[in-house]
This record gives sequence, C-alpha cells and structure tokens, in this order.
Amino acid sequence: MKKTLLILVAIFTMCSIANAQTDNKVKVINQDEFVALFDMETGAIAQPSVFDFNATWCGPCRRLAPILEELAAEYEGRVNFYSIDVDNNRELAQMLQIQSIPYVLFFNINGDDPEELIGLASKEEVKVYIEKILQTK
Repeated sequence: MKKTLLILVAIFTMCSIANAQTDNKVKVINQDEFVALFDMETGAIAQPSVFDFNATWCGPCRRLAPILEELAAEYEGRVNFYSIDVDNNRELAQMLQIQSIPYVLFFNINGDDPEELIGLASKEEVKVYIEKILQTK
C-alpha cells in the first residue's frame, strides 16, 4: 500500500511539474536556438529579447527566475524572454565569456551591443533594462 501511494505521489508530482513548465512565459532554449534568433549579417534580432543565463544549482538564479516570469507576462508580445542553462550550454557560455551567474543580456532590435546585468536584481532594476531596449528603434 505504501509503495503504491509513493508511486502515485511521484507521478502526480512529475505531472504537476510538467504542467507548471508549460505555463512558463520564459522559454528554455539551447545554444543552437540562441544563435538562430539573430540575423548573422547584422546581429539584429526580430523582437527585443531578454536572455537569462543560469544554472539549476545557483540560488540567486532560482530567485531571479520568478521575477523574469512575472516580467515575461507583463511584457508579453513586446519582449521575448529566454532561459539558458550554462551547464548544458558550456560552449555558448565560454563564447560569451560568462564568468558569473545569473547573467542576463538585453537585446534591442537594432543589433547594438546588448545591455548586461550580472547577479541578482530586483524586478524594478530589471524593468529599467527592459524599458531601455524598448526605447531603442
């Protein structure tokens, strides 16, 4: 009986986690998807975008994630939000010379150098960066 109950709890938990992940506004991507988002000639991106480089073991990354989810909902349709695990995308992290996480890049549509935010930040601090990339035309 206990074994069956534990199995049912485990299945329910896994289903709950899977359902919660489908509701996320921040899209989890890999390095190939990251590269594909940019025009290779100009470096431009189709829509202002926020890229959160993180790791599952990183406490500040876990605290920043819900802030980015809230902002993704708030800016839905105007700004794309992406999450990239540096442990699963080491080559990209090395190419971008990421040495500390969370590391967040904010891209406008012009192909300008991105704004960067290193470390945990408040929702208000992140919004400043988002508004900056939205004002660039």
